[in-house]
Amino acid sequence: MSLQPLYDVKARLEQTAIAGVGLLGEDFRLRRAAESFKPLAAASPVFGRIDAGLDKLLSAPPGEQTGLLLDLLALVDAVAYTQAKTGGTGELFPLTGGPGQYQELSYSRLHPLLTALTGTGGGRMNQLKDTWENHPKFFSDYRVLSALIAGLGDSYSDLAELNEFILKEQGAWIVPFLKEGFDPSGKKEMARRVEVVSALEGAAATPWLREVLPLAKKDVRAAVLAALGEDPENVPLLLDLSKTERGANREAVLRALTKQDGEEVRAFWTAELTKTEASVAFLQAAQTDWAAALVAQGLRNRLENFILRGEQVSTGERGELGNWLASMGGKAGPSSAAFWRWADEHAADIAGLKNNIGRPLGFEENLSNILLYSLCTAGPGPLCELCRELWGNHRDRTHYFPHALLSALITCPAAEVYQEFSPYVERSSGVRKAQALKDTFKYVFWNQKEGCYQISHNYFHVLAHVSTRATSLAAPLDRRWFDLLLKIPDMGDILRRLVPPEDTELCEKLVAYQYRNMLNGSFIQEDVAYLREHGWTDWRGFLDKKVRKDGSLTTYAVVRLLNETSLTGPEKAEELRSLYKIVQEQHIAHKRPTWPEQRVQEQIAAWEAE
Repeated sequence: MSLQPLYDVKARLEQTAIAGVGLLGEDFRLRRAAESFKPLAAASPVFGRIDAGLDKLLSAPPGEQTGLLLDLLALVDAVAYTQAKTGGTGELFPLTGGPGQYQELSYSRLHPLLTALTGTGGGRMNQLKDTWENHPKFFSDYRVLSALIAGLGDSYSDLAELNEFILKEQGAWIVPFLKEGFDPSGKKEMARRVEVVSALEGAAATPWLREVLPLAKKDVRAAVLAALGEDPENVPLLLDLSKTERGANREAVLRALTKQDGEEVRAFWTAELTKTEASVAFLQAAQTDWAAALVAQGLRNRLENFILRGEQVSTGERGELGNWLASMGGKAGPSSAAFWRWADEHAADIAGLKNNIGRPLGFEENLSNILLYSLCTAGPGPLCELCRELWGNHRDRTHYFPHALLSALITCPAAEVYQEFSPYVERSSGVRKAQALKDTFKYVFWNQKEGCYQISHNYFHVLAHVSTRATSLAAPLDRRWFDLLLKIPDMGDILRRLVPPEDTELCEKLVAYQYRNMLNGSFIQEDVAYLREHGWTDWRGFLDKKVRKDGSLTTYAVVRLLNETSLTGPEKAEELRSLYKIVQEQHIAHKRPTWPEQRVQEQIAAWEAE
């Protein structure tokens, strides 16, 4: 028995419910469906009830049709559902799993993140960062991971790079999804896939990399060549490729070879630097002993040559010297230590070098910065001992003070460090003391995520998830350092990085310090917002002092800052009235700019009405 007439009746009743019973008298399709249904009426009692219902609906007066239609439609729906069945023809295949894992998360919770990953416009970067910092598990969800992988090709490169960073944090389980649908001749998105696979698999990615290399083009080929450097077994292949690749692809081969060790690699780089001096720039990331030895010797040879010839250093030579010095960064082996001792012994000669117009080259300061960078990157080890040694040779000047103090902080107990270095600080003059402390503690910060103090040559790179190593201190800072730091003006940025948010006592001291600094110097709206967020309430009289000192504050600026405070509306009105009186007095006495009276009175009235 065919049930098609039942389904036809159901469809026509639904259409009538949408169109309205006012058109029922003209609906010939429903009448035709009712006629076709009549053969089923005798098949079962329930079909008979449907047939009777259709006759009654089609002959009922207009006032009764609505109720009859709804009752009949409910009956037909119920009967149709009881006739449903499952099944199908053909061979069954298991469903293939998509990328990601199942997380018990509603779509509404994921919607902002998915919009940031797949949409356009501003604000997406912040949404992505906030979600990563507060809900990292969201990114392993099957609804998110596919969008994250697709986001490697986002037109906003910073966002694409953040997507790449997050994917590298997921773990090796995502590698199959990155390889699925991979296009060796694709664009930057596919190159980033290679970089993620390489970061997650390391040397284990070699078979796949060798497989796709013959087909890889442009950015993808360069990424594959660079990734081959993770496996020492690829050294013979890379050495051969260094002879055939050109341009960006050869540069990728050079980057790969900087990660390798052995006599063959050392011989290659010795020849490469002899032939192309600019290639030393690729050794910045190399941490092997041979790389440190080659760079240290090359930089020393060039400095010795400049010192011996006693001539001005040309602009081109200065650039080459900078490349060699930059490549010294992060290296901490015996060759590096030997170079730094030599540079210290010849500090006066290096300081005497002149540029192409006869002015001091200033290279000694660059040397000091690179040594500091190397210390922050290398962490505990030979450079710590070296920095303490150099400081011991020059206690009469602050040149090596930051190097020595940071070395002590990452290797020694906190109290011991304070006892050794604080006497020098206390004996120093105000300016010298302030500079020594700023030059040291600008590299130290409290890492809220890790729950410890760390040092980094670029704190902001750590915040932005850039690949920058941060070295943890041996112990939390001795709290007596804060007593010294809080006495020095203009340390607000450094102190905000040093004070843990959960340390109530230090937070209260920092807020009071910030308020004093704002009274005595310049400030911005964010400073006021910072104080308000940390519970500062003593705002009355603050702008009174600022207006008397600084006649350039405008009405707009003062109103905006008062709105940032915790004062009530009437209190802000009283404050503005008092400030306007001061401005008028100064206008008369010192011919300073005044404020528009109408604007002031309107704002006072608005605040008083709150």
